[in-house]
Amino acid sequence: MYQKEGSKMTVQLTVFQELIEEAQTIYLEDIREGNPQAFTRKRKTTPLTLMLQMFAQKGNSQFCELLNFYDNRRKPLDISTVAFYKARMNYNPKAIRLMMTDYMSMIYEENDDQLVKLNGYIVTAIDGSDIILPSTEENAKKYGVAPNPKAAANPVMASVSLLYDCINKLVIDTFVGPYKSSERDSASQHLHVLKETLRQPTITVFDRGYFSLRLVHQLIQDGQKFVMRMDHQKLKRYSSQLSVGQDKTFEVTFDRSQTDDYRNDRIFRATLMSTVYPLRFIKIPLHKQDSEKIEDEVLLTNLTPAEFSSDDLNEVYRLRWGIETAYNVLKNRMKLEEFSGIRERLILQDIYCSVWLYNLTMLHLIEVSETRTIPQERYKYEMKQNLSIAIGIVKTYFIRSFMSETHEQRRESFEQMSALLTKHLVPVRPHRAARRKTPVNKSRRSYRYTY
Repeated sequence: MYQKEGSKMTVQLTVFQELIEEAQTIYLEDIREGNPQAFTRKRKTTPLTLMLQMFAQKGNSQFCELLNFYDNRRKPLDISTVAFYKARMNYNPKAIRLMMTDYMSMIYEENDDQLVKLNGYIVTAIDGSDIILPSTEENAKKYGVAPNPKAAANPVMASVSLLYDCINKLVIDTFVGPYKSSERDSASQHLHVLKETLRQPTITVFDRGYFSLRLVHQLIQDGQKFVMRMDHQKLKRYSSQLSVGQDKTFEVTFDRSQTDDYRNDRIFRATLMSTVYPLRFIKIPLHKQDSEKIEDEVLLTNLTPAEFSSDDLNEVYRLRWGIETAYNVLKNRMKLEEFSGIRERLILQDIYCSVWLYNLTMLHLIEVSETRTIPQERYKYEMKQNLSIAIGIVKTYFIRSFMSETHEQRRESFEQMSALLTKHLVPVRPHRAARRKTPVNKSRRSYRYTY
């Protein structure tokens, strides 16, 4: 069922280094969008230096971050904190998102044979999560606040949405929007990126809450396969005809009363009422991840029984849990909400760089697992790399290798990094019952006030 045609992932961090060095010229107009005078003269802080510092952050104060960064470069700290972060304010975060999207497109294009697929499909998931932002008037106006009657002040919040490769554990696209913004609108944007970025056939998995006639219409019109967990009240006239374990395809149609939500969009409403949608409904017993309960759930899909059986679709939906794990890693291990400043540009820079670093870590772990096999026979339990430690190792040695003057020094740093990753292992616990307690920074603002 799972397929991986090639033997080794050819992507290395050196490829990323070469791309980033060239990107500061190729994407220069995107980097300084809205500020054509930025980065026009030779200065101490180039776009490349700024981006490397974004990747190197470890959640310290602004001064300590710069001191450590320049120390790793073996250079004196000859610029003030205010001047450095003022230069970062000239770096458009949208350029980082664009670079990351193009980089991931290259990864999927050049390593198609090495990517793991399910019945020939890349399985993706779209889901969102709320994050806490620094409490400033500017952020509150742009992103919104979460009412909390028990708190002295309402926290400023934003919504982050990811398009995630569930099997290969990579983030394909990231979107940041206002708190409680439409998840369906974010999903629609992700689907456009997916269509432009990947040439492989894909299946996108959605949890309850994403169903809408407009989103289903977009998926079908664009020829994109999907699996969607349904609210029991949606399309009830079809799902209520199924018993548990039953799998049936209906010719779904809509009349005026069923399309009343779209009465302000006359063209789309007319399209809905004149189109027949062949949609497949499957009622399955679903095990809840956080308990032992089993609930009857309905999955909606445009995959045919010949393409995926009911059991296959159950497996596809199970894979969606990987995006929840990705959010856990980003928030609790990569400290996504520990921002280097309070201004929107710095916040978005931090978010996009954290996601990109997550991808680099996962890609390097794939490469290490293929070139340095874990001797499982030495251990009582199946072992894997410790992801928390791996993030710190990659962040430290990646920057160090980037600062190296020669190819040999870079290669040495990579070898040291790979060796450390294979030393720090943890047992695989697929059915962990106890939840770990994670430390919470209640303010998220800490001491980084400068910008």
